[in-house]
Amino acid sequence: MHPSRRLTVRLAAFAAFACFPGAAQACTVATTSTSLGSTSSYAAAQTVQQGSGSAGLSCDILLAALTTHYVGLSVDASTFELSGPAGSSIAFEASLTPGGAALGIGNFQNLSSLSLVSLFSGTDNMVPIYFRTTPTAALRAGTYTGHLDLRWFYSVCSIGVVLCVNYSASPGFVRPLPPLVPLNWGSGTPVRVNVELTIENDCIIDAPALDFGSAPLAGGFSPVTQTIQIRCSAGAAYTVGLDNGDHASGNVRRMANGGDHLAYEIYKGASSLDRWGLLGAERRSSTAADSNAGVYDSFTAQGFTYRAVVGPAQPTPSVGNYSDTVRIDVEF
Repeated sequence: MHPSRRLTVRLAAFAAFACFPGAAQACTVATTSTSLGSTSSYAAAQTVQQGSGSAGLSCDILLAALTTHYVGLSVDASTFELSGPAGSSIAFEASLTPGGAALGIGNFQNLSSLSLVSLFSGTDNMVPIYFRTTPTAALRAGTYTGHLDLRWFYSVCSIGVVLCVNYSASPGFVRPLPPLVPLNWGSGTPVRVNVELTIENDCIIDAPALDFGSAPLAGGFSPVTQTIQIRCSAGAAYTVGLDNGDHASGNVRRMANGGDHLAYEIYKGASSLDRWGLLGAERRSSTAADSNAGVYDSFTAQGFTYRAVVGPAQPTPSVGNYSDTVRIDVEF
């Protein structure tokens, strides 16, 4: 009698534990955010920007051997665009696998046939979601945001080993009991997935090499006029500076050949004596470029003409090839 009594007590306790609906919640649905990082406007125009995050559903899954799990998904709403400054926008797609079929509004997806281990493969047993943008030109710098409104339907075991005795389920879900009770997915649980991408200002610079040619004396070099072409992100005004090069002495630019030097200078425009430098008033503004001043559409380059002069009064150094490297600095 004693073994029988002990067995009866254990069964009663187990039945009492199993009868509490919601004794454990295996699944949670929560708003999430995915950052696609930051990139330059020209990179966003040429390449797909990608990232991944949580689709808003996570489950502490129990793989009860004789239990069927149900998971479904639909997209309630989305513009499938990331919106940014001055009406700029970037189209994007979302999928449940890297590079997979794009999710569409109103299309219900029954994910029950998938392995729960693979479905909830993200961090903390979440369902991962993957985003990719459409390359888009002429984007202004700033933060671009968008969202997906998803709806999750699920009935997943929360208590059980061989047989499940309690389920975590979305509102209105009815598990099928053939032939009398049909499957009813219910109303599901809505969740918003936010998406963000940061676009940074960038420039494309075309700066032809400067060649003074050759001369027998320092005073024999002719001035050289060149133009630097710069185009930057849409809507981005900027200033341009030139540093003093690799061999400057104080504020005097110099070309070098071993230990010998040949001084030269760079002036703003074709005839000005206004030095083009790196700091303060020595910089040049895109609003006063020699061509296309103030045009910031990311396609049109501003032209900055300069005149380079070898100092004619300096002593002539030894024969050889003299060179220097001057860096262009663009500041927004």
